[in-house]
Amino acid sequence: MKYSAIIFAILLIFSSCATAPEVEEDAKVALPETEYTRANKLKAQADKYSLADYAPDEYSQAEQKLKDGEATYKTDNASSKKALDQAIAGYEAVMAKGFPLLTGKKQEETEATVKRAEDIKAQVAMKEDYTAARTRYEQALAAQNKGEYEQAVALFDEAKLLFLDLYEKTKEKKERAEQAMNSSEESIKDFEEQARAGDEELQAGQ
Repeated sequence: MKYSAIIFAILLIFSSCATAPEVEEDAKVALPETEYTRANKLKAQADKYSLADYAPDEYSQAEQKLKDGEATYKTDNASSKKALDQAIAGYEAVMAKGFPLLTGKKQEETEATVKRAEDIKAQVAMKEDYTAARTRYEQALAAQNKGEYEQAVALFDEAKLLFLDLYEKTKEKKERAEQAMNSSEESIKDFEEQARAGDEELQAGQ
């Protein structure tokens, strides 16, 4: 009887050791809420700046992984987490490739407006406004060089609008000056014609 009890105890110990891994394997994986939120946040950021245009393959792969993660969310959290981690890595790849290309395009667009403004001599006609616009442009370049791409995009857009406004104001100022000059020239011409007519009358009277 005593031996039976000992054998039973030994079997019970081995049995509990054998089933322990199964309990661990069957334990529920935590809901990957952090990964889900992160992946969707990165997707929203990529969509906001249309970065899919600059990294289409990376974006497509990230989208598929996000869909896979959402499909198993709450039903197979281990698979969901794995897919969402891959989606996060994919969207980060989109950012890494897309943002430099986007800011490069923004820089080119802004430089074109700078040239237009300078060609019309805005830096002379509207010196203070030109300085303000130029400062914003330099800030955009600095942000771009630091890798602060979202800030760079915003600053390039602001600088572009400032230079466009500067161009229009300078153009309008130049046109007003030309109209005033033409008006003065016409007045001088009228005066000269009147003077000439008066001289002819005097000569005719003599």
